[in-house]
Amino acid sequence: MKPKAVVSKAAMQLLLLLWCFVAVEGGGQEFPGVGPLIVTKERRSTVVSTASGEITAVDVRDGYGGAYHLQFITMAPSSLFLPVLLHTDMVFYVQSGSGRVTYIEEDENDETEHIDVVRGDIYRLEKGSVFYVQSHPDPTRDNLRIHAIFNAVDTDNTKELPAAAYSNISDLVGGFEDKVLQTAFGVSEETILAIKWVEKPPSIVPLPHTSKTVSFGALRGIRSLTADDEEVTNKKKTKAFNFFKAKPDVENCNGWSTALSHKDLKALKGSNFEAFMVNLSRSSMMGPYWNPKATEIAIVIQGRGVVEAVSIGKPSRETRFKAKEGDVVVVPRLHPVTQLSYNNEGFILVGFSSLVGKNRPQFFAGKKRSALRILDREVLAMAFNVPTAIVEELLAARVESTILACTSCAEELEGRMKEGSKGDEEHEQEEDDDEDEEREAWKVDEEARREAEREMWMLQKLV
Repeated sequence: MKPKAVVSKAAMQLLLLLWCFVAVEGGGQEFPGVGPLIVTKERRSTVVSTASGEITAVDVRDGYGGAYHLQFITMAPSSLFLPVLLHTDMVFYVQSGSGRVTYIEEDENDETEHIDVVRGDIYRLEKGSVFYVQSHPDPTRDNLRIHAIFNAVDTDNTKELPAAAYSNISDLVGGFEDKVLQTAFGVSEETILAIKWVEKPPSIVPLPHTSKTVSFGALRGIRSLTADDEEVTNKKKTKAFNFFKAKPDVENCNGWSTALSHKDLKALKGSNFEAFMVNLSRSSMMGPYWNPKATEIAIVIQGRGVVEAVSIGKPSRETRFKAKEGDVVVVPRLHPVTQLSYNNEGFILVGFSSLVGKNRPQFFAGKKRSALRILDREVLAMAFNVPTAIVEELLAARVESTILACTSCAEELEGRMKEGSKGDEEHEQEEDDDEDEEREAWKVDEEARREAEREMWMLQKLV
């Protein structure tokens, strides 16, 4: 029995080693050469803010040349996001409310297409597309809130694009000379002047109302969300993928997760984006894993949690940070990561995976998903410098799922973060004290040197 107890203790030590992966370096929020791993909601910049809606944005990088622009679009009921031309692919998630996205893709010149969206939907629009968005006209409905991600680097030629993810159609038309527009459209100079020299509206405006119905004025092809489907002609309806209606890939009492690829949503085909959702119940954890060929850009859409990630640099280091609703979490490819929820609330993230090839998340533990189980036991034992029996016990088939119960784990990690922060403060104070001592010692030495110089000068005078 005694040898078994020793093995069990060693196995627990190795488990702890796998959990931390390396010795703690302090609770920082970024890795060298990678950039911030979390961008809080408070750090977003405001692009548009009107009575009809708001757009905020943030830019992130993954340390591998990948740059991404995220926008958070909020539209009050009966509002219109005016038509724009996409500079790059756009993948979006509907956080709340409902509405209609109408678009014309670069290979479609004779008709518009539309998609009606609700909470949980995800969809992709290709670069070169023109699109606009209508929120539901019912004033009792929730605001339409859309989280969108754009490539900030053109994947076709690897050159960075202009700062904006899209251009307003009115700005593009207005960029031409008056005579060019007059000739192109075959209209009078007064018509062109009326279009070009008026004050440009913000990106989100209210829809004009006529009685109880919504009127879309001169925007041909746009219809009310309350109109009957039979009234619509030349419209090809498409369907988004909904996270809350689909069957999860993994589901148990600790939560569920779903990964979305172009096989699940045809609109993603040809894009270098996929999507995922992680929904952790209280006191739960997503088992540690890494993505071989994908960077994860996740948005916390509900609750709070703790994220722990491990760098792959030299020396390796790990970092922990809290994340709340509205924060953006960036995990570059190859960097191991885990997410944990607190005992008193769940933790839900929706994310976009930017791919550089076919990707399948690799988990450290798990009966079916553990990447370590594939390796030769003796080789793995040599890697950890432990007996093979320790590795055999470690990899015994105990963990069935990748989403696990982990009571008080988030709280304990938060406590370690606070201890690390306190330790950093004490270390900084010690460094300050050392500097003060060095300055005092330098002053004493300097005064002694000057006194010696004065005495030498006096001796020389006497001689």
